[in-house]
Amino acid sequence: MKYSNRKQLAGKYISLVLCIIFMALPAFSQTKSQKRGIAYGYHSPADLEAISKGISWWYNWSYKPESTVAAVYPNYGMDFVPMTWNGSFNEAGLRAYYANNPNSKYLLGFNEPNFTTQANMTPSQAAAIWPKLEKIAKDYGLKIVGPAVNYADKPVTENGVTYTDPIAYLDAFFAACPNCQVDYIAAHNYMCYAGALTNDIKRYKKYNKPIWLTEFACWDQQNITLDMQKGYMIGAIDYLESDTTIFRYSWFTGRMANRYPYLELFSSQSGQLTDLGKLYVGFNPIHDPTIYFNIPARLEAENYSTMFGTSLEATKDVSGSINVGWIDAGDWLEYNIEVPATADYNVFFRISANSSTSLELRENNTTIQTLQIPTSGGWQNWKTLKTNINLTAGKHKLRVYTNRGMFNLNWIEISTSDYPTITTETTMTHELVYPNPVKDKLYIENGANRGKTEVSVFDLSGTSIFTKIFLGETSRIEIDFSSFKSGSYIVRTQNSENISNHLIVK
Repeated sequence: MKYSNRKQLAGKYISLVLCIIFMALPAFSQTKSQKRGIAYGYHSPADLEAISKGISWWYNWSYKPESTVAAVYPNYGMDFVPMTWNGSFNEAGLRAYYANNPNSKYLLGFNEPNFTTQANMTPSQAAAIWPKLEKIAKDYGLKIVGPAVNYADKPVTENGVTYTDPIAYLDAFFAACPNCQVDYIAAHNYMCYAGALTNDIKRYKKYNKPIWLTEFACWDQQNITLDMQKGYMIGAIDYLESDTTIFRYSWFTGRMANRYPYLELFSSQSGQLTDLGKLYVGFNPIHDPTIYFNIPARLEAENYSTMFGTSLEATKDVSGSINVGWIDAGDWLEYNIEVPATADYNVFFRISANSSTSLELRENNTTIQTLQIPTSGGWQNWKTLKTNINLTAGKHKLRVYTNRGMFNLNWIEISTSDYPTITTETTMTHELVYPNPVKDKLYIENGANRGKTEVSVFDLSGTSIFTKIFLGETSRIEIDFSSFKSGSYIVRTQNSENISNHLIVK
């Protein structure tokens, strides 16, 4: 059984972290995906600038780009792909576009022809018109993506067959057009779970052609929330980027006048992304077995090289947006690291656990360390745990393996430091730090006597200006702030169970 409801902005300097806090931006790679696109037809130049950081193409169900960006879209490294929406497409306009844009290499075929409310074309009608597309493709050196199908609520019927199922429609189309040029299979999908999307895409692989998923989003059920949409998007992108049979994919849509706010990548203001848009543009987990991370480093959990049995989900940790979840007994994640010198290294794990469990660090199937994991009180209650290992200089493949599972993983940090990179995290142990802002005395309460606790205060340059060890004589710790200058500080507490950092203003 898989368990449900279960990143971290890394920086060397506190000032960088605080800058990120105040900007309130998600922690994503800005690597541009060559697969990722958007199905939308009302872009402004500012919109293209915003999405071009992570998106490489778009289409708008027309044979030409919208007039607002027609003259400028190449400046943003965006590829526009024309479409012949139905059988009465503008052939003269389409040819004019390709003549004026010789770098354009693709042509999208009919849009949902198995819907009476869309292109409304039976398989034989689509097959009869397809040679027109082939002639255009031959004249301009194009590859054809054809017909984009989906499960139809109002399907076309031919020869007594009702084409609700998109595969049945494509089978009939290819039977009527056995030698037609179709270089890519196109599909739409509005299921709300990444696993369902994966299983649906598998059905199209029988045609042995690369696939364009030209419309997708979670849109086929009631009561869709933003968190639900984000969770689906994370899992879907992770799958679509990893599956080599997926050539391109595009989200539906940009704006819909707030009719469906959980679908929209743009806010009402030109060039401004919604939270969902920021996720779609920026999310880019790295699963590359050839990449090695240089130590010291913080490894986002989702940037494994290989794994078995896990999935990604939106995190509710105080930093980052993605964690690895659904970790069960026998599951594992593997990370490639390159160690500069033989030494003892501390390994910090950002973990949430629904019950007490454990993990093993393995290399070459040999366990080199075991970490006991106490319950954190829930799938999204996060703790930072610490262990240590000896690593020799050179390249290593470290595997995080568990015999029990029942935990989530946000990040791993490996360094020679006694502490992880300063972060904005607040522990989930109900620790109270007050008053904030502080004038003279700062109090720290953790609700129980936790034994030895080390308290440190850092200024925004990362310089330690105060450190004291409390031996557990009281559950309320008092720090004298009266001599500190006005400004902002990081107060860090560490005991045997947790490390916490708090932004305090005087």
